[in-house]
Amino acid sequence: MYNKILLILSVFMILSCGGGSSQEAQVVNIGSLGSEMKYDVEEFTVKAGSNVKIVLKNNTPLDYMGEMQHNIVIFKDESASAQIIKLAEGNGGDPYPDGRILVFSELIDKGEETSIEFTAPKKPGKYLYVCTYIAHAMSMRGYMIVE
Repeated sequence: MYNKILLILSVFMILSCGGGSSQEAQVVNIGSLGSEMKYDVEEFTVKAGSNVKIVLKNNTPLDYMGEMQHNIVIFKDESASAQIIKLAEGNGGDPYPDGRILVFSELIDKGEETSIEFTAPKKPGKYLYVCTYIAHAMSMRGYMIVE
């Protein structure tokens, strides 16, 4: 009898807690503006500590002549961006893992898509994001606003 009561109480506790399911990620879709070195979203807002999923789409036309790869790198510390960008450009656009980076995606070619999932910082503020492919970072940038 005691075991049945304990089992029933346990089931009610699990159900009332939502079964331990995790928080659904806020999805942010960001693309490149055709063959321009710009993002189509230059600012978005998320809640502090929330789960975020960025879907990045390289909208460069397939018939565009030449290389046009893109990624997204979100910095914890904007003051470190110049150094990290320079190192990435020397590495073909791929950033090196660095504690001053919140998250980064892989480089994608024309017509490709990738996504990254992460937890937004708990500290409210503006967090710079850029494309670190060679010569893109000055014009291909925006801010993630954490509230």
